[in-house]
Amino acid sequence: MINEATLIISLLILFFLIFVSVGYLFFIFIERLEMTGKKSTLYISAQVLGSVLLTFIIYHFLSPYVDPSGLYIENLRNYSFYYVLGWNAFFAIMAAIFFINAICHHIYARKKERDWESQHT
Repeated sequence: MINEATLIISLLILFFLIFVSVGYLFFIFIERLEMTGKKSTLYISAQVLGSVLLTFIIYHFLSPYVDPSGLYIENLRNYSFYYVLGWNAFFAIMAAIFFINAICHHIYARKKERDWESQHT
């Protein structure tokens, strides 16, 4: 059964996943792609803003299915954290976008590394 503690713990886990994925993006930019600190900060800022906008767009289309104000789940209506359901969905979408972004940059960094090694051997 979903209760307040479960909703808040899942929300905290989603925050943690977002922080880890953004931190991993910084690692890829600075260590693997060898960007400077300023350039990587500007690039990650653009990545975060773009990801947040993409999250808003996706959530806009999914909100009828996950927005608690439109859902009538009677056994959850009595909880004070009932509206955290929508935030969980929003941050789950955001975490997924950041992880996909990190995976794509990781693949690109590996490809760039292999190309460099093949040219210098």
